[in-house]
Amino acid sequence: MKHCSSTSKPCAVRLWGVLFAAAILISATASAATATLLGAPDAYLDYVEATGTQYIDTGVNAETGLKARIDFSWEADIANNTDLSMLDAATVASSSDDRSRIFLCHIYNKKPFFGYGLKQRGNPSGTFEFVKGQRCEIVSDITSTDTMDLYQNGAKTFSTGDLAKYAENGDVNLNLNLYLFACNYGRTANWKAKAKLYECKIFKKNKNSTTGDMELLRHFLPARKDGHTGLYDKVNKMFYYDAANELVAGAVLDRPLALVESLTSDGADDTYQCFNTWVWGKSSLKSEVEVSLQALGSDRGILACRETSGDTRLFMAYIYESAFRFATGKLLGKGDLNVVAPATGKRYVIKTDTTPGAQSMTVSTDGGAAVQVLKDGVDYGSAYMATTNTLSLLATHRAYDNNFSTPVEATLYATKIWDGDELLRDFVPAIATNSEGVVYAGLYDKVTERVYKPLKGKISSEKDCPFDLESEVGGVTNVLVEAAAPTKRIDYVESDGKVDYIDLGVPANDGIEMETVMEWCTAPDDDVFVGARLATSGDNANTRFFLYNAWPAHSIGYAKDLPRLTKGSDVYHTPSAGVKYRISSRLDNGDQSFVLEEYSNDTRTRLGETQRNYSGPMNLGIPLYLFARNLNGKADSFSCARVYSLKLWTKTNGKYELVRDLTPVNDPLTGGKALWDKVEGKYYRSSGNFRLDGGGDERPLTPGMMIILK
Repeated sequence: MKHCSSTSKPCAVRLWGVLFAAAILISATASAATATLLGAPDAYLDYVEATGTQYIDTGVNAETGLKARIDFSWEADIANNTDLSMLDAATVASSSDDRSRIFLCHIYNKKPFFGYGLKQRGNPSGTFEFVKGQRCEIVSDITSTDTMDLYQNGAKTFSTGDLAKYAENGDVNLNLNLYLFACNYGRTANWKAKAKLYECKIFKKNKNSTTGDMELLRHFLPARKDGHTGLYDKVNKMFYYDAANELVAGAVLDRPLALVESLTSDGADDTYQCFNTWVWGKSSLKSEVEVSLQALGSDRGILACRETSGDTRLFMAYIYESAFRFATGKLLGKGDLNVVAPATGKRYVIKTDTTPGAQSMTVSTDGGAAVQVLKDGVDYGSAYMATTNTLSLLATHRAYDNNFSTPVEATLYATKIWDGDELLRDFVPAIATNSEGVVYAGLYDKVTERVYKPLKGKISSEKDCPFDLESEVGGVTNVLVEAAAPTKRIDYVESDGKVDYIDLGVPANDGIEMETVMEWCTAPDDDVFVGARLATSGDNANTRFFLYNAWPAHSIGYAKDLPRLTKGSDVYHTPSAGVKYRISSRLDNGDQSFVLEEYSNDTRTRLGETQRNYSGPMNLGIPLYLFARNLNGKADSFSCARVYSLKLWTKTNGKYELVRDLTPVNDPLTGGKALWDKVEGKYYRSSGNFRLDGGGDERPLTPGMMIILK
């Protein structure tokens, strides 16, 4: 298998760049203070941990109308009758009954504690107690529902339910900011927590909205900046940290190097090419998965989780018995085969809504209209349902053995998961590197700004990454962090003749000249080396723009005309594999010129030239491709060839200006090969596979020069 990388455009926003910093004191007490820095973090972390002395002032006023989602774990043994705060505020009073509070995440006597105002505390009854080190998620809502739901290992462990409002409470406004890892007790940090925080969102109900719209006030993610450990808020672009700088940093997250079009799992039971989304499997979730099936199988999970107790399952995207399958609890929904039947090679967008009593599943095929695939009139139940684990992508997460089963052989393009209207995950395939510099293929979540590694084995051993660049990952669509400029070059870059091509980014318009040294790896037959075409009305359409192709002779093409190089008497000069050629071609307002030389040991032997005129000008407006032709934005007529060098000039104000000067190099981003453009100072990678092949010893790379031809 040949590996290749893709053409990419520089991203103006650097994910890991530091914009600028200005320390601002936003809260102060005798014990510690919260400070902020403006601008993006240097790195994101798995978590930040408070050891019982730190806290973060969120800057959010404690009042009714708030909602919070907190992903965390308590990290200390919890004694009886102990108060600990994770996201709280309260007024000072001699008696707790006289204390007005906003408790969004609190623990008392080992149990969750929720409430606001004087009386409404919502201390749930039952046997549930927090366990040290067990990751959980709390969703607290004091907008209109007045509830706190806690999810642990995927299941809704408990819910306060709707609390009866006390007349004396009404709306509450403490005029105190909420603290993280502590309670703002009259502007003093109290009941400080020993806890890890993975993510925290704080919403506020829009008072001017008639539909209950929520405004996201804070979205905290663990991060580091300028040597500080703290939380980055994506909403106001501020970094928060305790002034004593004593928060403990979790592991630095792997860096996304580039977003790619897709990645493909092999569907094998023993490689576990799948992902834990860390979204608790429950009712009210919605999802959208864009996927292409490489093999069907009788029982395959795309986005699913399951347990044995009561056979509870949540199949948001699933294949079973040659049908799309949807399931909540014991109730199974099978797609109507007369509407959409799963097939290989087609690109599906599967949308699912698990809202109790209003479940739906629609599928669109190859960009077509979405159609409902559930049988009409089937009721999948109106009761709330939760599994005891998290959803996995490209397999089914099983609770009963904490493993992953029914893997699917598929190509994944994108996945989104919502809880109601809140977007929890926005996955796109990515190339990433870990702290040891190992490059692998994974999923980048644009919501939490972290790379999710593929799993291997059980959830407790997620360190191994079965996807690597041997996988059939797609073309690079956006480089987030570009590799450093090369200092050395190699001899050539080679395409595979099947899917490799490079978008040169230069439009196929009049006034263009190319000079290249290349070699066919296999005998060509109507293969395009550099070209583009608009398909309109058949082969004779006035749409060709080929700077070099084989048909089967050495040829160029302009409009309807396709001049082929002859040896005389209409005997065509056909290309041979394994011969290095130097080619110069120009297409300019009907002027077609073409010079062919055999290039060996720096000695050039002219084999022939041709020049023709055809009425012009002709401007296609679409970019030229290397190793293929751009046919209306789709690559075809692939060439199996090597390129040793390639330059392009375009005509500006009557002069030809050098716009591409491409040199083969080793690609530090992918570990494969790429072309370095001396003019733009950027890498060009394959838009087919991810890594190109190439060869030759490294030697110094001479700097590029801007050249104007008279």
